[in-house]
Amino acid sequence: MFGFNTAKRADRWEEPEGFESVFATQGFSTVSNISHSDGIVAGTRIATAMGWRPVEAMAAGDMVMTFDHGMRPVRAVHRSHLFAGRAKLPRSMMPLAVPEGALGNASPMLLLPEQNVLVESDLAEAVFGDPFALIPAAALEGYRGITRITPHQRIEIITLQFDEDEVIYANGTGMIHCASVHGTSISAMIDEVTGYVVLPMDMAQQIVAQMIKVDALG
Repeated sequence: MFGFNTAKRADRWEEPEGFESVFATQGFSTVSNISHSDGIVAGTRIATAMGWRPVEAMAAGDMVMTFDHGMRPVRAVHRSHLFAGRAKLPRSMMPLAVPEGALGNASPMLLLPEQNVLVESDLAEAVFGDPFALIPAAALEGYRGITRITPHQRIEIITLQFDEDEVIYANGTGMIHCASVHGTSISAMIDEVTGYVVLPMDMAQQIVAQMIKVDALG
């Protein structure tokens, strides 16, 4: 198992200067109400044929390393924003701040609560016969210092789409889901090769609770 640094707390994003230190180079100009279930927060670096690149620098045709299929071309890129203004952001929309190392990420990162994340779990292997499971990022709250934050700026959201549903690498070995450009359901990933399905929240929370217990045992 990878180590993780609890000294770099995710809650530093609660302060404007902490948030801006990570996303200072990003532009925040518009607001969108589209679903962000497959969106990636700008500033996240993903594994590509050209090395680690900020997701906001990606364009259609760029090659990205995927968990199941190696290098695959991005077919479409969509941009939107998560609003953070004077009105209080609903808790259900609050992003999750992930401390360095919590998910194998080499630097702190933000995840949208609806984003699906691939985790490795003994419980998942016992129940499904596969140690990897896709869970909603919201289920990770409380794991290794992962917490919801109230952002002090609008967050740019980048959605990458591929020919098929894919899992890509983010900020190191963190793994997040990206949808098919054809609108294929995540159920398309349930086959003899991957066996993946997004777990419902209650089951995902059980997986995370087991992961927390494993950490506690050392």
